[in-house]
Amino acid sequence: MYSLGKNSPVIPAYADTRSMISELGAPGDVTIRFSTDPTGMNWLRSDHPYAAVSTPDGIQSSVHMLRDGDTIVTTVLLGNATSKTITTAVGDIGITLPLEDRYYDETDDYSIERHCNVHLFCGGTCSWALALRMSGNAPHLGLVLTEGALADYSTSRDFVQYSNDRGCFVLHPEAMEFAPGQTHTISWTIFPCDSRDDFFAQAAERSAFIDARWDRYVAFPGETAVLHIRPSFTPDQGNDAGQNAPVTVNGIPAAAEPDGTYTFAYTPDERDEFTHDEYRDRAGEHTFVVRVGDRTVRTRLFVSAPLDELTAQRVRFIARKQQYRGPDEHLRGAYLPYDNEDRRQYYYAGDDKGNVVNDYNAGRERVGMGLLLAAYLRELDRGIVRDENGDLLADVSMALSGDLPGGEWKPLRDELSDSLRDYREFVERELVDVETGEVFNDAPRDNSVKRLYNAPWFAELYVELYKLDGDVEHLRVACRILRWFYAGGGSRFYPLELPVLALCRALEQADERDLLDEMRDLFLTHARTLAGLGLHYPKHEVNYEQSIVAPAASVILQTAALTGDQDLLRAGFEQLRVLDQFNGCQPDAHLNEVAIRHWDGFWFGKRKQYGDTFPHYWSGLTADVFDLAADLMDDENAAGRYRRRAEASRRALLQLFFADGTASCAYVFPFSVNGERTHFADPMANDQDWALYFIVRHMLDAE
Repeated sequence: MYSLGKNSPVIPAYADTRSMISELGAPGDVTIRFSTDPTGMNWLRSDHPYAAVSTPDGIQSSVHMLRDGDTIVTTVLLGNATSKTITTAVGDIGITLPLEDRYYDETDDYSIERHCNVHLFCGGTCSWALALRMSGNAPHLGLVLTEGALADYSTSRDFVQYSNDRGCFVLHPEAMEFAPGQTHTISWTIFPCDSRDDFFAQAAERSAFIDARWDRYVAFPGETAVLHIRPSFTPDQGNDAGQNAPVTVNGIPAAAEPDGTYTFAYTPDERDEFTHDEYRDRAGEHTFVVRVGDRTVRTRLFVSAPLDELTAQRVRFIARKQQYRGPDEHLRGAYLPYDNEDRRQYYYAGDDKGNVVNDYNAGRERVGMGLLLAAYLRELDRGIVRDENGDLLADVSMALSGDLPGGEWKPLRDELSDSLRDYREFVERELVDVETGEVFNDAPRDNSVKRLYNAPWFAELYVELYKLDGDVEHLRVACRILRWFYAGGGSRFYPLELPVLALCRALEQADERDLLDEMRDLFLTHARTLAGLGLHYPKHEVNYEQSIVAPAASVILQTAALTGDQDLLRAGFEQLRVLDQFNGCQPDAHLNEVAIRHWDGFWFGKRKQYGDTFPHYWSGLTADVFDLAADLMDDENAAGRYRRRAEASRRALLQLFFADGTASCAYVFPFSVNGERTHFADPMANDQDWALYFIVRHMLDAE
């Protein structure tokens, strides 16, 4: 059985895959290259063994690999060599899959043509992996399970590489029972493919495959989600009457459709407090297992609390629980991280000896809370949501007990307005020089760490403040901030959330023509610089990542929309193709239209744990680019697909928020990372409120 914690007596053997021995050879001995690939890319990392197996004592393994042209079959035989029955839990057995998904290599010439974004689905007998070349150029690598069943995966990372190593993947078979002498087989087929669609088509040809896809992976109470099921085979005969064995979902027959597919509809109902059915119709994660004969697919769907209630609870929580009102005059009014376990604010910026800690300070990404409150107040003003949650009995109780800020009850809008006012006072006192535009890394006006990322976020805050109250001075401050940003080298930087269109449209509305011309020129220079760099991305805080490509696409496409420049439009669509490769297409709420990221839990979380963060709020950057690109496309069908994907990407972020107003900075998804059990929502609420800001902003823009 898998044991938890660093002090546990048993650390899984696969925690360090480099020490594992593969029967196929040492690390680097096995290569996978496709004959049609002009780059000759080796899809396997040279620093980890391929198909190395770790098992409990008493379980023996053997591995065989057969090549037929570009088709590669790998078979792992597992057998009980003892005189007693052995049962294994998920995580007891690990099989390495060292695909080339990392942001460094052993050369000085790292190329996105020779690395891939790996999308893993360990969900039963129809498990698979799709490794998309980072550049988007085919061939890509497909892997489909043909025998056995997978339940999960772990990663083994090189911590020396910090955020740049996603790690070696370790596949975990489902729990099994081995009688004395009994064997089980895990086998998969690897093949080249041209696209996601081509991968699924080949998976259906090469295995008894069940393609199961929800029409939405995050649903609200009362909203029906439909699961579409397409087996690649005719179900086995189920009884002597000659009827086909039913396709079932959690044991319930799916509906047969005329085209040979099946559907299953699910409508969560949170109002039934006494529901005891197997779906547990409450907010949270739900598992649905599709079964066709002996073939299975385990899908996951997330039920979110209603969006208006969820957002109201969250902004109330920020104002009451995450705004500093203590004795430190420099922090007064700041929005701070919140430890959900200790139920208190958390602030730590290092020591006085130069050991700076940035990701728990009062500046930087925490501005997302201010953006959310400003946008939510705009929603209230425009009637998109109603101020009807400020008179809850819980509020009255808190007021009587003195737990409310100021000790008095206020309507929600008044409470949020006062909170945002205090935050703005903090920002202008400690983080932003409104005269020069300089943006500071932390309070009190501390720029010992220079960081260009910060400036566009605070410019965006001032654009939001203008939209809220119409004060043109906010736009002038935003322009000063961006002037300072560009004077510091911003035109060669890949900023997250640069408000190109939002600022220029606001300046036009305010009739600030001179500032509009100045900002347009700065944005145009920036966009043309990034377009000129193309797919040769400079290193930032991480060598390469989704949130380098997304800013490139965003800045270029926003400026193309602003100016009508067709060269920029083409350059932006080139970035879009690369960005697209990061998003998953698995039938799992954690993974579907969620971008690959794998370090944020370490930098921003309480557990300090590396590993795939599915979801993480910066995945929403991709959603915004998808919507922006759709607006600029001539092909309405393609535009519609990108808009649907953008909506799915934004909805996935709701898994970071809970009905009581608490939140998590990241969900660390793998079964384990370097032997430490993971698969949890980190208990630190930190910078995740950008996600709700993206959602609220999209609702406002759609009005």
